[in-house]
Amino acid sequence: MIKEKKYLVIVKNLILNAYVGIYPKEKKKKQKVRFNIEVTAKDNIKIKNKISNFISYDDIIKNVKKVLNKAHIPLVENMAEQIAKICLKDKRILKIKIKIEKLEPFKEAESVGVEIIRLNKK
Repeated sequence: MIKEKKYLVIVKNLILNAYVGIYPKEKKKKQKVRFNIEVTAKDNIKIKNKISNFISYDDIIKNVKKVLNKAHIPLVENMAEQIAKICLKDKRILKIKIKIEKLEPFKEAESVGVEIIRLNKK
């Protein structure tokens, strides 16, 4: 039995500069951060090419930039939570998965980061 139809909106390998980190040097200089985001949304059968009827990846990217433009963020965990909170205000979004990686923190690692999954309780 098919329950509610759903679709995924994917933002893959979005790289932006951000003030993030707890170390003094991270508070003075922006660093490259990679975002991978998957939004599970209610499928709107009546999309009919109207952008207002569906979740746009452009809106997701704008929400990420909104968080980054606010102020320095101490932890990538905080950043992920803030992005999830903004995105989940849209009641059509059922679930969001956010992976955030700092790309330049250590010579020995390509990246370090976190991944969270949050559900919309509305």
